[in-house]
Formats: sequence, structure tokens, C-alpha cells
Amino acid sequence: MDQIRKWIQENDWKSIGIIAYYGYFAINVLVKAFGYDSSDQIYKFFMLSGIILLGIKFITTRYTLREVVIIALLLGAGMFIWVMTKKATLLFLFLTIIGMKDVQFGKLIGISVWIRLFVAAVMVIGSVYGVYDIGYKTTPNAQYVEVPVYSFGFNEPNTAYLTIFLLLILLVYSYYEKLNGWWFICTFAAAFLFYELTFCRTGILVFIFAWVLIAYDKLIKNKYAKFIFVLSVPVGALFSFVMMVFFDNENSVMKMIDRYVSGRVHIMGEYYQDQGLALLPRNQELFYASYHGLIDNSYMHILLYCGWIFALVFFAVIVLAMVKLYQAGCYKELVMLSVFSLYAIMEQFVLNGFMNPFILLVGILLYPNLSNQIKEGKKEEKHGKISYSSNS
Repeated sequence: MDQIRKWIQENDWKSIGIIAYYGYFAINVLVKAFGYDSSDQIYKFFMLSGIILLGIKFITTRYTLREVVIIALLLGAGMFIWVMTKKATLLFLFLTIIGMKDVQFGKLIGISVWIRLFVAAVMVIGSVYGVYDIGYKTTPNAQYVEVPVYSFGFNEPNTAYLTIFLLLILLVYSYYEKLNGWWFICTFAAAFLFYELTFCRTGILVFIFAWVLIAYDKLIKNKYAKFIFVLSVPVGALFSFVMMVFFDNENSVMKMIDRYVSGRVHIMGEYYQDQGLALLPRNQELFYASYHGLIDNSYMHILLYCGWIFALVFFAVIVLAMVKLYQAGCYKELVMLSVFSLYAIMEQFVLNGFMNPFILLVGILLYPNLSNQIKEGKKEEKHGKISYSSNS
């Protein structure tokens, strides 16, 4: 018994918890990078392993009274939404944010980069050499001409492109201070090559948009002009809401927008007409009763499923976190959040912290020291170290 007590006293439980959290994050990034979801048995196995590691992080971390109160509110909201909607995405987002105390955000980015680089190489090379099904098929382009596309072992071409997109964006963020014309040429060439192979229009458009924002951040030195990044989420939410409520299939402009986002606007409009909006979360079975397709738009997904009250609070919290980042001078983080705020108009994955690690920066409201870590990471990056090896 004395030996056990001595072992407990001598071990650094805080460090053990932090390592466990990195393991939790790595496991989930890995299964998501391979394209698994809750319908796959292997996903359930790794998810259980990840939850155990996250549990270790929770019990080895000391929280202040303020943090405990906020954590209780997050868990209460997450559990309520999960019970009502049968969707666990937001619950896991909250759990992942809660576990971020004492964790270095830059290392999470580093974990994501290496895992996604490994997965991309395995799937692409494996598909080329016949280890995986390359997934050849044809799909109509904007002129309704059938063009060949490939999924490279994933369930669909868009998933394959998303793998490359996330890898490129994470690399761009990691080497943000060193970006130049060659970085643009090389990353755009890779993005365009996989666009040609997958015909993922949304992905290539968002990637171009990302470089426009990067150029804006690099060229514009006035910090007040950079507040525009903070507006990306409310603008995206307002645009999505207007398109959903006022969608008219007879309107040529709306019809064109809907066509370029693969019918997503039409789907939102149909659900709005059938189900309307509610104050509180609703059971997803209501939507399956008049099924029109997946609600891929993240903004309206939250509004339609979770109701007005939670949606407004959720978006307000994100904007407040972005304001905090703006005040701290974390502009490259705001650029990344702005990029994903555009992607949120077309995809749900933006709400997943393992696919979009930048949404975890909302944790700055729970753990203010996170902004100091990012600042320290910038200093080390300027001295020749990339951000994911620093305390950012």
C-alpha cells in the first residue's frame, strides 16, 4: 500500500492527462481522416478508446470554480441536444473543448498534419497501385457533361478532396509566417490537380478563397481592417438564413447559387417550408418524416435541429471568441476560422473539432491562457520553429 501511495504521489498526473488528451485527439483524427463514421464498427472501437483517454484527462485535471460552472453548462447543453436530436456532434465538440486545459493548440495542429499526411499518402498511393478501389465513375459538370472522377479508396470523391484540402490548409497554417508565391503555386497546383480528379467544386472555391484571405491579411497592415474576419460567421449565418427563407426556384440567381452548391439551398428551403423553426432542439425523426436530403449547411443545420435559442447562443459564443482572438492579434487563426466559416455554408464537417481543429479555439473563452500560448507560438515560429512544435 505504501508503494502504491508513493507511486501516486511521485507521478505527474497533469502530464499524464495531457498525453492522454493528445492520444484522444490523434485517434479521432485518424478515424475521421480515413473517412469512418458512427456506422462503422472500427469507428466505434476507436471512439471508445478515445473516450477512455479523454476520461483520464478529465480526472487528472484541476479546474477552477468558474471553469466548473461553464463546463456544467456545456455538458448540460450538449446532453440535452444529443437526447433531443440524436446527434452527438456538438456534445463531442463540447467535450473536446472542455479537455483542452493545459493542452498546446499548436501540437493538436501538428498531430493533424502528420496523421492527414500519412492517410493521404496511404489512400492515394494505395489506390494507384490497386490496394484500394480507386473509385472511378462519371459525374455531370456545370454544363451537364459527364466527366471522370475518382474517390481514391474513400466513399466518394468529395471525401477524397476534403482530405487533401484539410492537409493543405493545415500546412499553410503551420508555415503561415513563411508563406510566399511558391507556397501559393505548389499548394494551388495540388488543390487543382485533385479538383480535376474529384470535381469537388466547393472545395476548390474555398481553397481559392483561403488564399484571398491570406493575401488580404499579409498585405493589409491596419489592424482595424482585419476586423472583417470576425464578421465572417455572422455574414455566413445571415446569408444562409436568407437563402433558406426566401429561396425561390424561379429566381435565376438563387437557382444558379443552388446549382453550384449541389442543391443544398433547395434542401434547406424544403425543410423550412415543411418544419418551420422552433425555439428548442427537435427530434430528427420529424425531419425524416418529410425527408428532402441532408442539411449540409452548418448554420442552418444548427438552427433547424437545435432551435433559435441554442443557435443564437452558439453563434454569439463563436463570434465572441473571434473577437478575443482579434484583440490578441491572432490574425492567422481568424483567417482559418473565416475559411471554414465559408465552408460551413456547404458542409457540416466544420462543426467537428477533429476535422476543423480551429473551431476548438472557442476554448479561449473557457481557458483564456490559450491566447498566450498562441502568441508564444508566433514568437518561436519567427525564430525558425513551425507552430506545431511550439507552445501555440
